[in-house]
Amino acid sequence: MRTVSTRHTRRYAARAAMLAILPLVCAGVLSGTPAAEAAAGCRIYVASGDDYPAGNALNDNPSRFPEQLLADHLVAPGWCLYNQGKNGTTSSGYLSGGLAASAYNMRPDLHTITLGEQNSTIVNLIKSCFDKVKDHDFLGALTCAQTVQSNTTLWTSLTNNYTTILSQDKIMASQRPGLVVAVTGYPNPYPRAADVVDEIAQLCVPLIDTALTCTVRWAQLPAALAAIDSAFTKLNSTIKAALGPFQAGPNGWRYVFVDINPKFEDHCMTMKVAIKTKVEHPEESGAVHQHDSPEVNFGCSESWFVEGSDGTAKPNYLLPATPGVLIEWSQTTKGMGVYPDADGHQCIADAIWEADTIDPGTTPLKWKLGYGEASTTDYCQ
Repeated sequence: MRTVSTRHTRRYAARAAMLAILPLVCAGVLSGTPAAEAAAGCRIYVASGDDYPAGNALNDNPSRFPEQLLADHLVAPGWCLYNQGKNGTTSSGYLSGGLAASAYNMRPDLHTITLGEQNSTIVNLIKSCFDKVKDHDFLGALTCAQTVQSNTTLWTSLTNNYTTILSQDKIMASQRPGLVVAVTGYPNPYPRAADVVDEIAQLCVPLIDTALTCTVRWAQLPAALAAIDSAFTKLNSTIKAALGPFQAGPNGWRYVFVDINPKFEDHCMTMKVAIKTKVEHPEESGAVHQHDSPEVNFGCSESWFVEGSDGTAKPNYLLPATPGVLIEWSQTTKGMGVYPDADGHQCIADAIWEADTIDPGTTPLKWKLGYGEASTTDYCQ
């Protein structure tokens, strides 16, 4: 597991102290008491969504982006947070499972929404497609991503669900005139196709007798990563487009799309791969040669994603050895993960705070909430 950076550590102590008082400040809000009764004088922030606001894999609630946004920017006790994020929540499940009604009843002044990645089939981008990359089945990963992107029903359903969700927020806005709705996109956690080409030779050439079969397989990786990236682009563009009609209407400034993907591009998942082989050479009277690759990182050196379990699928694609007979072969793929760590969540919180609204010029979200601090693009560094 990567050590949490100094950037996060500097702010953690103050944030933890601030969040320690939240059960006292917001006890009524967090227990579901109606907002007007529970938080007189307290502005309400509702964080709705899936594994992102829920902090999947993080195991540290104060480091989730809604809590970081509250502690670092909104600052309690002027605000109370209701984080209703739940792992596995889909856009349709949010509407039918009571979460939309709960958000409405909280009467928020700030509502962040993160939905779409967990939707049926779209979720394959971080599940079955992910497993195929970890197992070095790159053609399978390519097909997986293309299947997601080409399924128009998925994107129509996502658009329709967002239209319903934002229509409800429009009704809320008639009761809360200052309501700001921030809809976040998703980062592509995978390395970019152009960034893995040199690593292929570093991994495969040292294998000597299986260098060719290794290279043939790993040459398929860039295309798979490009297809996955294209599918994430489709996900984000669909979410952004769903906001369009609401931004075009009265008070359209209140609907903000937060594009976090570019900020994560240099902080993708780690992907450290090592291959070990043992080859018997009958032409050398049965001599056995051990040829192992170094550990090569195809991912980012400063990742903002929580590392998952290792991949150890047997690399049968190395067969046959030339020359010789491959008698032992194995691989380990370490560090791959799809959910943000504490630094990633901090970036999301900062990106929401600084997100530009549709009003002319640079008009960040924080100004719409009444905070007069200067706008900046120097965040998520």
